[in-house]
Amino acid sequence: MLSCKEVTERASALIDGELGPLQTLRMRLHLAMCHGCAHFLAQMRATRALTMTTLPSDPPDAARIEAILSRLHDEKPTGG
Repeated sequence: MLSCKEVTERASALIDGELGPLQTLRMRLHLAMCHGCAHFLAQMRATRALTMTTLPSDPPDAARIEAILSRLHDEKPTGG
């Protein structure tokens, strides 16, 4: 049986469907018996789903990022 450490190391691969049938079965068996790992995987899935809904569909290109960073660098802090 997989250890909790092995499950956490392979959790992303399971979510992404990158594991083979035997590895997937071993992960699912562990998750069925270990509530801590099952909760961890559920949190990872929720985080991924939330991230996917909040990411811009058209990420900025390098020039846009550079312009934003330049403006941030040039701004002077306000306050007393």
